[in-house]
Amino acid sequence: MNQMGVVVRALLVVLIAGCLGCGSQSDYTGEKRFPVSGTVTFGGEPIPNGMISLIPEDGKSNPAGGPIESGAFKIPAEKGPNKASYRVAVYWHKPTGKKKIDPDTDEQIEEVEQVIPAKYNDATELSVVVTGDPESDVMEFNLD
Repeated sequence: MNQMGVVVRALLVVLIAGCLGCGSQSDYTGEKRFPVSGTVTFGGEPIPNGMISLIPEDGKSNPAGGPIESGAFKIPAEKGPNKASYRVAVYWHKPTGKKKIDPDTDEQIEEVEQVIPAKYNDATELSVVVTGDPESDVMEFNLD
């Protein structure tokens, strides 16, 4: 499977897991999850609004992710990753100022473009190890 397919599947798992948390369900009984937080800059500036995903390298641990707001992200323990190694994907879609037709609704919508280079998302070169230590699990990503 190519890098894009892996990233898309991981993002779908994160989204589905988040939706499942909205309804009633039994308590989580898997490996312990940990909170993670941190900052993300691009070109020396905080990313104003984006998404970060932690994709388990072992294929077994929980993926995790959340929004980036004003350069910061915080993923609580109940939606957090396990102790493991993760690839990190960062996304920031910025409006282009143009409009386009949405193929699903035929309505005009604002066109956006991915600002962050593929080496930080679809073909990510970023990785982290979640340790379960609150001090070590504060991450800083300075993207160029």
